[in-house]
Amino acid sequence: MAALHPYIRFLGSLPQFEIDHHAGTAIELRSGVVVAKYEGEKPHHQHCLALSWPGQPAGQPVLVSATKYVPLQVGEAIKLGAPRAELLEASRHIFVEAGEWH
Repeated sequence: MAALHPYIRFLGSLPQFEIDHHAGTAIELRSGVVVAKYEGEKPHHQHCLALSWPGQPAGQPVLVSATKYVPLQVGEAIKLGAPRAELLEASRHIFVEAGEWH
């Protein structure tokens, strides 16, 4: 089993995601998007996620900023009925935790 990056673990806690523990990814259940932590070498990759849609060529993920993607998914989770106050509190700490993860 792959170690779960804090972003993946957090996304997996949202109602619209499921974690694939073996791959260390989160799957967005409505669209099938597979979300992985992008492990690039450059400093700006620290908060970068790799998204792959069903049917997309393998090895060509779309790179997105976690600082945009995670809050977007928090908003979606709230719309789906997740507890707003608890989710907002948990999301405040995710970027600090992710920055310290190795």
